Amino acid sequence: MSGQQSASLSPSEPDYTLREYEATPYLDTDELPSKARETVEREINGGSGSDKATRLLLEYRADGRARLRATQHIGIVALPKGPTVEIRPKIANTDLLGLLKYAQNIDARTFEQETQLAGGARFIDALAMLFQNELDHVLTQGLHGSYSRVSRTTDHLRGRIKVQQQLQRQGPTPTAFECTYDELTVDTTVNRAILYATTILQRLVSDPDLNRALRRHQQQLRRRVELTPVRPIELESVEITRLMGYYEDLVRLTKLVLQNVHLDSLRVADRDSYALLVNMNTIFEEVVERVVSELATERGWVTTAQATSTRLVSGGHRRIQIRPDVLVSDGERARLVGDAKWKRDNPAANSREPSPNDIYQLVAYQVAHDVPGVLFYPEQEQALRSTYEVRDLDSLTLVEVPVKAVDGRSLLTTIQRGVAAQLPW
Repeated sequence: MSGQQSASLSPSEPDYTLREYEATPYLDTDELPSKARETVEREINGGSGSDKATRLLLEYRADGRARLRATQHIGIVALPKGPTVEIRPKIANTDLLGLLKYAQNIDARTFEQETQLAGGARFIDALAMLFQNELDHVLTQGLHGSYSRVSRTTDHLRGRIKVQQQLQRQGPTPTAFECTYDELTVDTTVNRAILYATTILQRLVSDPDLNRALRRHQQQLRRRVELTPVRPIELESVEITRLMGYYEDLVRLTKLVLQNVHLDSLRVADRDSYALLVNMNTIFEEVVERVVSELATERGWVTTAQATSTRLVSGGHRRIQIRPDVLVSDGERARLVGDAKWKRDNPAANSREPSPNDIYQLVAYQVAHDVPGVLFYPEQEQALRSTYEVRDLDSLTLVEVPVKAVDGRSLLTTIQRGVAAQLPW
């Protein structure tokens, strides 16, 4: 139950299940000890630069008790000597698997168990299911290798002799050779990253069949690849060549895992402290960017994501930039500007959408580009779908983006048709 402790616990069951922005009860230091609180502040919310973010809030009372409040990040958190908390999307029955596939631009291959995760799935299981399917595809095609320069002592001549070492180690009547040569290996950075992500997900999933599939793949990889932590930045220099094009979707998912996981060590099996949290705002923005781009392409138009400009105001001591989520152009002039808002209209909780600030923000984008504007929200049974008339400007339309499939169609088709029917063009 949302915000309540589970009746029985197993290693895969959370102590608390929350939706975005919900909170646990206030907990004393036995239930939420100082080490757990430090982990939230230093590890989960820590980091530097773009990695630093408030993923999980700590709220204190005067008596020293504290509670955990979810933000827009969904996933799972296990704190040392503290509770395990699962965080789900605020929109009930969101098709997480479908949204991840669409947001990450994953090929629409269908696979066994996909329908079981279509609605209301745990985020970790949805992500792991998608990852496992892509990993299975790569392993079926075969691991891609690259040549690496090695230096070894061999019993036959191979490559080039390292003359100085040959004379020092082997003497005038050698029985071995000090050689340097290029060797084809699959123990590469990208394969190590995939193995590391596989290991993380295998230890966190709750579905037993999925756990077994990931363990099988992990064992298969470990026969040829070293298990070692890999940082996301190490994948930035990896080039997906034409020969390894079948890796593209899996590498994209591997980056998603490594960029959002927080571990105290590689020994994930201990389950002492770990977190895998993904920003739903980012996922929804990526969904909106993709659907608008695909629909604009059908008209021969171009979509720019996060289009930064200084068109709104000029002069002054500071440059004032604006950056809408999507800007559509026909090559000569702008046609539409839009912003994605992963928000739910909830009057009972004193949360009404659209907020005045969201309207003001989009109107500023419209003024800058002189085009119709669109605010994209997750579907809410047409509670938000409407059009505003803005004085001396084009219309401002509220569009609801489907987050679950309907009428037996795929979520991809549902999103495209649903959004296409609402756009003001």
